[in-house]
Amino acid sequence: MENRMTYLQQNHPKWCNGYLLMENGHCLIEDEEGDIMMPESLQSSMICLKEKDRWTKGELLGSVVLCDNGKLMEVKGGERIQYTASLSKGWLDLLMFVPESVFYQIIDYVEQLGFSVYDCVFSSFHPSHRVSFFQFSGDMQSLALQCHHHSDANQVHLEWTTSDGHRLMSQFDLT
Repeated sequence: MENRMTYLQQNHPKWCNGYLLMENGHCLIEDEEGDIMMPESLQSSMICLKEKDRWTKGELLGSVVLCDNGKLMEVKGGERIQYTASLSKGWLDLLMFVPESVFYQIIDYVEQLGFSVYDCVFSSFHPSHRVSFFQFSGDMQSLALQCHHHSDANQVHLEWTTSDGHRLMSQFDLT
């Protein structure tokens, strides 16, 4: 699982902009849309901090940032940051559920259809159920993914349909 997360972060990074906030002694993150989230909701604590017109890499640890140069900076609030986008939970669960070879093939299909792994806006993944649903939204189109689990045959069937009518079927062994 760690290899898959590293792969996603290194080969498919999506940076988001935001600000650090301090509220009642707790550090929070405000994203570009004004939504507030806790730092724990990020999939990685690694951030870039805007400092004197340049970006500094660091790790957000509670209400301090440990910069790459070893310097500790206390969060005051209002600091501009960049952080990696998070994958929706159900989508991430599917990507971690399938065998490693299938993981890479699913990512390839998403990209072939013109989407990013971060474009998943709705996911309903339940490996114990027979079907899961995923919805992706891009700039100009959307993608629906139905995932049918056949546990008795140890297979998964994926049906991909884009809003412009492109349809793709794929089948993978889960062994």
